[in-house]
Formats: sequence, structure tokens, C-alpha cells
Amino acid sequence: MVRDYREVQVSSTALVVIILGIILLGAVIFFIGVQVGKKQADLVVRTMTAQKAEETVSAPVAVPPAEETTAAVSSQPAETSAGAPVRTPTQTAVQPADQPASKPASSTTTSPPKTTTTAPRPVATASGTFFIQVGAFNDRPSARLEAEKYRKQGYTAVVKEPFARDRKPLYRVWLGGYKTREEAQKALSELVSRSARNPGFFIVQQ
Repeated sequence: MVRDYREVQVSSTALVVIILGIILLGAVIFFIGVQVGKKQADLVVRTMTAQKAEETVSAPVAVPPAEETTAAVSSQPAETSAGAPVRTPTQTAVQPADQPASKPASSTTTSPPKTTTTAPRPVATASGTFFIQVGAFNDRPSARLEAEKYRKQGYTAVVKEPFARDRKPLYRVWLGGYKTREEAQKALSELVSRSARNPGFFIVQQ
């Protein structure tokens, strides 16, 4: 007996369609299996929850006997408001603060004011030979004004006429004269201490 074999030719398009159909069928089967698994899991959870609820309801609740409860209540003595002692607030007497004793008036002694003595100013006389030159001016009126200013301060001021050696006429203002150079130096130191800047005064001998 001879069997005939037939060759079936499938095109590439048909092969792709078959593969896609197989993949789609597998996805559908997987989705159905997942849904069935979820339903079974929910059913198991519900069953376990129902069993736990039944066990909780069926468990007996322990109730203490009534006699023991009554005895425990009656064993505690009842306290009445009449037997409780009434406490009264303690009163503390406030004593007045001791008044400070009057202090005896302290005698204050006043010291006499200190007096400062200043050295007397050297006396300038006309017979002295030492003078202090405090200025030199080109005109006589300016020299006289300067001399008058020092006279008001208590100095002996004179205006000297121009010397023959002067190239230009200079009217010098001298204070003095003093008999010794030491007296003239003291007067010069006093003048310099009163001035805010170095006045440039100097001692001359006539």
C-alpha cells in the first residue's frame, strides 16, 4: 500500500498571522488565569475572616461572681463628711518691721580753701638794660598800637626809633627794661606760655 504525501506551503504572511494568533491566545489564557487566581484569593480571605469572627463571638466572657464583688465593696469603710477633720488656715501675725535707729549727725569739717601763690612778675624799670622785643613795624602808628596793647596787660612798653643800620625804617616794640637777664628771661617765659603759638620774641640788651 502506497501512501501519498502532500507538501503544504505556507507563505510568510500566513506564518506571521499564525504566530500572532498564538501569542494573543497565550495572553488571553494568562489574563483569565490571573482573574481566577484573584477570585480564589479573595474567597480564601473572606473565609478566614468569617472563621475569626465566629470564634470571637463564640468565646465565653468571664463574669466575676456577684458575691465577691459585693464583699469587696462592703470591705471598704465608708467615710462620712462628719468624721473628716476640718482644717482651719493658720494665721501668722505680721510683726511690724523694726524702725532703724536714728543715726547721730556726723560732724563735717570743712578744710580751708587752698591758695596758690604765683611768683611775682619781674619789675621793669627805665634804668634797666635788658628788653624783650615783641614786634617790629614799618610805621609808627602800628607800633604804638602794639605797645598800647601790652601796656594794658601791665607791661612797660616803649617804641624804639629806627636804627641807623636799618635798610628800611623799623619801629620796634620793646618791653622792659629789666636789670638782669634772668628777670628778662622770666618775663619772656611768661609771655610765651600765654601765647598759643611760638611768637618769636627775644631778649635784647641796650
